[in-house]
Amino acid sequence: MAVSKQKRSSNSRLLTRLSLPIFVLIVTFIALFATAASYVLIRVQNDHTLKMAEQSMKFVYRNIGYQFDTMNNVAAFILSNQSIENLLESSYQEPFEAVGDFYSLQTNLQNLSLLSLLNDFGSHNVAQQSYIVSVALEPGSGLYEMAPDHFYPSTGIFKNGDLKSEEWFRSLSRGERQTVWWGQKTDRLNAAMIYSARKKTSIKDGRNIGTVIVAADTGSIKGAFDNAPLEKGYHLLLDESDRVIFSERYDFLDNVGELPYIRSLTGTKGSIVTRIYGENHRVMFETLENGWKLLAVVPESHFSRYTFVISAIGAATAAAALLVAGFWLRRIVIRVTVPITRLVTAIQRPEVVEFKEPLPYQNTGIYEVDELNQKFASMLVTIHGLIEKSFAEEIERRVIQLELLHAQINPHFLYNTLDLINCRAIMAGDRETSQIVLSLANVFRYGLNQGHAWISLEGEVKQVEAYLHIQKMMMDDLQVDIRIPDDLVSINIVHLTLQPLAENAIIHGFADRPSECRITISARLEGIALVLRVEDNGRGCEVDKMNRMLRQPPVSDPVGKSNSGGTGYGTMNVHRRIQLHCGEAFGLRYVEVSEGTCVEVVLPCNTEQSV
Repeated sequence: MAVSKQKRSSNSRLLTRLSLPIFVLIVTFIALFATAASYVLIRVQNDHTLKMAEQSMKFVYRNIGYQFDTMNNVAAFILSNQSIENLLESSYQEPFEAVGDFYSLQTNLQNLSLLSLLNDFGSHNVAQQSYIVSVALEPGSGLYEMAPDHFYPSTGIFKNGDLKSEEWFRSLSRGERQTVWWGQKTDRLNAAMIYSARKKTSIKDGRNIGTVIVAADTGSIKGAFDNAPLEKGYHLLLDESDRVIFSERYDFLDNVGELPYIRSLTGTKGSIVTRIYGENHRVMFETLENGWKLLAVVPESHFSRYTFVISAIGAATAAAALLVAGFWLRRIVIRVTVPITRLVTAIQRPEVVEFKEPLPYQNTGIYEVDELNQKFASMLVTIHGLIEKSFAEEIERRVIQLELLHAQINPHFLYNTLDLINCRAIMAGDRETSQIVLSLANVFRYGLNQGHAWISLEGEVKQVEAYLHIQKMMMDDLQVDIRIPDDLVSINIVHLTLQPLAENAIIHGFADRPSECRITISARLEGIALVLRVEDNGRGCEVDKMNRMLRQPPVSDPVGKSNSGGTGYGTMNVHRRIQLHCGEAFGLRYVEVSEGTCVEVVLPCNTEQSV
């Protein structure tokens, strides 16, 4: 008795042996799950914030580019318009003879300036255009004598004498660029203006007869920035000399070229992370067609502003989960170990069970398990005699249950229900839903096939047509081409052959293809064999690899379930079923094509097989 008590104390209790490792496992799982979930949420939130900043940048870039293109188009219209060309090249004996043509050209320029009225409606937040269109004449133009001597930044016709001292005018005269862009404040109104200028040459003899100048107030681009504001940070629109044209932070024409993050920009577009005023900022930039740069400067802390909150929530959730798990773990372990201990106590009594053939003692280190091992071993002899009888009874019970399950399947109820839904959809005027229900009913009707393993090629084609009809409603650009000769439709084939291949093409072949998806199904005779061909223009596959996989024997798990088919009626499933019914000479084969994937089904040409 003393030895027995000593054995009890020396062996670890079942409660301790079960609780500790399970609790460690739960702690590890919850910690990993909370960490992974927090990481994913942080990444998603940060990526979303970054994407919003990038979208703001793209929106502003497109709108500014559009307005610059409009200014170019106005200048191009003046340069190419024949009536304006005739007015500029006309010659007059007396200056007063040019009065009519001068005011006619003045009117044309004023009409072009009124293009801003096209956008003068709707919300005031919409970016509006306000143009100043002017022509600085060379002495070679007949209207030169009528023009004012001094250039004023307003719509009109002027002499170019005041402009010859301007750097942009000299650059344009030297022919360094066809179009020059610059920012400048007007002398009288002190308004911030954007200018573009192009030389006007004579179509007849190529001489310079003037300079076309198109100007716009910076307010015309302010709306683009107002419609796509940054939650944190600011925009910068810089000219080629790194002077500010527009910014929420800097003034007009401020020179920011000496700022470190401006000097570090290379290339025409990109994104860098740099320190500005002691804090990391992300600088996104892109170059416009006129050479100006658009920048979006956002502090990095803005992208990770929810990191601490998400981490704190994840830690609190994990702690709460651990408390709940620990509480229920102890309750469960106690409920498991107490009955085992009571069972050990019961089977130690000689009057409860008579032991015939005990097994040798095995020391596992756990008292209850050791006792159960010794006492339960003697029952194996009796249990062995009952196995055969129990096995036969179990098989009979499984057969009865299987027959009961088959009896519970009522396809008529399914079809009647789908017909009812179809009628209700027609009565409601929903023709699209009616078509979907009819196609789904055909998929089930030919898919069930009354439990038969064989079906006519005509029935198989109708089943895959119904399936693809539903897919076409979900994929507007899916094209289906089925070419089956009439003399082959009566041939019987293994059921559910085409639909899994078509499904595989849609799920895998078109996974990365957003449009112009095409599936072609055809049939032909090849000797004594029927060859069905399913071809798509998807992303394709490695033909040799797929054919080697088809030749490999199926791998089964310990309970005998093949895993070669994957989930559902996969490609390997179709291949194995065909070989099971028709022999090793038949099955699937992949064929090399120029685009997409092509798989052929080789079947015996049999019209007598029962469907």
